[in-house]
Amino acid sequence: MSEKINIRPVVLAGGQGTRFWPISRTSKPKQFLSISPTGESLIQATINRLQPLCENEKIIVVANSNHRDLVNEHVPNCDSLIESQGRNTAASIGLAAIYLMKHDPTAVMAVFPADHYIENSPKLIERIKVAASVAVKNNALATIGVHPCSPNTAYGYIKCGGQLQDGVYKVSRFYEKPSLERAREYLDEGGFYWNSGIFVWRPDILLEGIKSYMPDLHRGLKEISSVLGSKQEDEVLAKVFANLDSISIDFGLLEHARNCVVVDSGDIGWNDVGSWDAWAHHFTPDSKNNLLHGETVALDSSNCVVYSNDRLIALLGCKDLVVIDSQDALLVCPRSKVQDVKDVVTELNSRQRKDLV
Repeated sequence: MSEKINIRPVVLAGGQGTRFWPISRTSKPKQFLSISPTGESLIQATINRLQPLCENEKIIVVANSNHRDLVNEHVPNCDSLIESQGRNTAASIGLAAIYLMKHDPTAVMAVFPADHYIENSPKLIERIKVAASVAVKNNALATIGVHPCSPNTAYGYIKCGGQLQDGVYKVSRFYEKPSLERAREYLDEGGFYWNSGIFVWRPDILLEGIKSYMPDLHRGLKEISSVLGSKQEDEVLAKVFANLDSISIDFGLLEHARNCVVVDSGDIGWNDVGSWDAWAHHFTPDSKNNLLHGETVALDSSNCVVYSNDRLIALLGCKDLVVIDSQDALLVCPRSKVQDVKDVVTELNSRQRKDLV
């Protein structure tokens, strides 16, 4: 009988959700919004989904200091690691790794975004356990890969190498978000997965990789590790994070490492809820494929996404539009431009409109 693996979920809750403006704001980003069909916030749904992986240990949540109170409100029964400022996923995951090396060194980290949707939670748990076994057996950095069902330009892609076992492959290469033409080529060629942003690995193996490919981050994490749990922790963490580059774990480590594997997700029903267009897939549209949330009227309109916050929104003769109302701001854009909503936030920041971001 194989030895049971101690899996510790780590939930990354530091994102700003700028593609969900104007509902998502700096003070309350997407992961803390109740925009799912169940009424739970996205982070609450994530935590509840992962409970079967935990027995006596708590789920770890990594979040920004600006959202400490929101973490306590939405997921009070967790171990929270609070960053002084956002430095992207490499720093967040590294912080969780040194925490586990100190408090639970035999654990295998299973890293999850706080704001994704999974339709088939039992299947996800099954695939995470497979990934943990593979990670331990092969000293590997494992990624959960999702079968692409369309040439989507919003996701990174993973090209499979040699097969290790059923549904598990060496990674030949990671690709950043492609153009539409390149995404179509990936689907035509086959052997590609979408990168789900769900990772499984031993913390010591991760830290070895960070030491090799991200030495500045490794030095910073080592400095933080030396004061974890002490009165100096907050001061040292703030000093270190202020000098770190903002870089993703994908770009900083995984694209360079040679011990990466991809585990087929199976039919987990994954959706990254990365835009208003993706959010609409949570709900049943009307006969004209409109998703209408709140007080809305749609006449002679089709394929629109509308989110009303208390006041009436009426559409007449519209097609392929996204209309999102937050009372103090209104977003109107074609569905084809939903990935660019973050540019509105950038523009508002340049205009010093902090009240709207």
